[in-house]
Amino acid sequence: MNVIPGRVRFSLDLRSPRDAHREKAITAVLAKLHSICARRGVKLHAQKMHDEPVAQCAGWMQTQIAAAIEAEGLPVRRLPSGAGHDGMAIQAIAEIGMLFVRCKSGVSHNPAEAISEEDAGIATRVLLRFVTAFRAVAAI
Repeated sequence: MNVIPGRVRFSLDLRSPRDAHREKAITAVLAKLHSICARRGVKLHAQKMHDEPVAQCAGWMQTQIAAAIEAEGLPVRRLPSGAGHDGMAIQAIAEIGMLFVRCKSGVSHNPAEAISEEDAGIATRVLLRFVTAFRAVAAI
């Protein structure tokens, strides 16, 4: 930790529920990085590895998921996601919705990610309620 490296590689994942906000943030971060590098006399090579539009969750589907959560006696918390993964692929053929399950210590997308048996049970019951009560809504 007391060695100054000659080269550093890292990745940065910027997300937003709105593409325009994400693009603005990317521009601002890159400008700041270039400014810092110029001031310190170091080179920066930034390469965009992935850039996809937001996979927006369907409001009508999120409403039905919220109803299933409430039916379990739980509070509904709406979280912005940036819905990547399968959501990006599925949105090409169908609308999407997401149900988040809390992770131990808030760690997700990491090998240390874990959920409790209790939370797995809650999520399973919510999903069953959602599927059982599901009513398709035609896309406009």
